[in-house]
This record gives sequence, C-alpha cells and structure tokens, in this order.
Amino acid sequence: MVDFDKIKETGFFKALILTWKKSLFTPEAFFKELNNTENNNEILHPYFYAIIFTYINLVFSFFWDIFFFKIGFYKNYAILPKIPLFFTDKNTIDFFIVFGIIFLLLVLGILFTVFLILLTVVIHGFIMVMGGKKGIKNTFRIICYSAGVGFFSIFPIFGYNISATWLSALMVIGIKETNELSTPRSILAVLLPFIFASLILVTFLIKLIIAR
Repeated sequence: MVDFDKIKETGFFKALILTWKKSLFTPEAFFKELNNTENNNEILHPYFYAIIFTYINLVFSFFWDIFFFKIGFYKNYAILPKIPLFFTDKNTIDFFIVFGIIFLLLVLGILFTVFLILLTVVIHGFIMVMGGKKGIKNTFRIICYSAGVGFFSIFPIFGYNISATWLSALMVIGIKETNELSTPRSILAVLLPFIFASLILVTFLIKLIIAR
C-alpha cells in the first residue's frame, strides 16, 4: 500500500517523505505498489499530496519571481519560466509579498484543482484509446502521486524544467505499470494531449494573425 494512503498508521510527515522518495527515485516499484493497493479508489490522500507540492511550487516560483525582478534579472533573461508578476514598483513590492503568497495559495490552488480534473479526464481518454483497462481514479492517482516533482521549484531558473520533464517521465512509468501498456503506448498517452493542444493553439494564432 502507498505510504500516503495510510497516514494514520505511518504518520503524516513520515508518509509524505516516504511517498516522495519512492515515487521519484523508484517509480517502477512505487507504481506497482500503487496498482496493487487495497485503496486504489482513494482519491483524497493523493489529491492532498499533489496540493502540498503544488503549494511548494507556487510559493518558491513566486519567491524567485520577486527576487529576480528586484535585481533586474528579468530584463536580461526573457525566457525564464515564471509566474507573471502583478506588481511593477520596486519600492512597494515588499509590501505585497504576503498578499501575493496568499493569493497564490488560495486562487491558484483552486485553479490547480480545476486543471487537475481536466488533465485527468484528457489523459485518461488517451489511455483508453491506447488500450488501458484501469478506471479514471487510477489515472487521477498517477497524476497526483507524480506531483512530488514540484519540490524542485526550490531551484531557480531550471527547477521548472526539471519538474516538467520528471513529471512526464513519472506519468509514463505510472501508466505503463498500472495499465500494463507498452512503453511507446504509455509515452503517446502522455504526449498526444499536449501535441494536440499545441496544434490547436498554433492554428488559433495563425488564424488570428491572418484575420488581422
């Protein structure tokens, strides 16, 4: 059984750390364990696990935004992954730091929940197309328990890229181990939604440019 699914028996912080370590560094064994757990319909525990690391990601992303903004780094590094800043006055930005963090935790936390649901539905649809047999709750658990990569947002500049790459890899492994799909099919189940979304976006931009 996944450690975070048995918080009462293991203890919250111990379960959190064990789940994080196993999911990131021994993902094959972790997702096999997730597949064989008695609580494979449990969604609240994995959801809170994902929320915790999403909050870590948001707070540190916001922190690095403020830090690099104040030293003027953004002027020279336009492709730095960042959450858009809402404040432009360097003399008053310190006053809004607490407000910004609260805003991220509340509003973006809600937006993340909506995004998580939509992502689960879309990814699960492609898993079914590829021949997956597990229910949508299994897909939700895979995505949530892959969210531990949010921890790497503590690293500036490249933390976002590390997290995104590692997240994709964990989802592929999770789909492969729980749905008994081949590696190519698992990769397609993860990549195709983003490929289609990119094509739709590019098409929309092209039409917008032509219209103008």
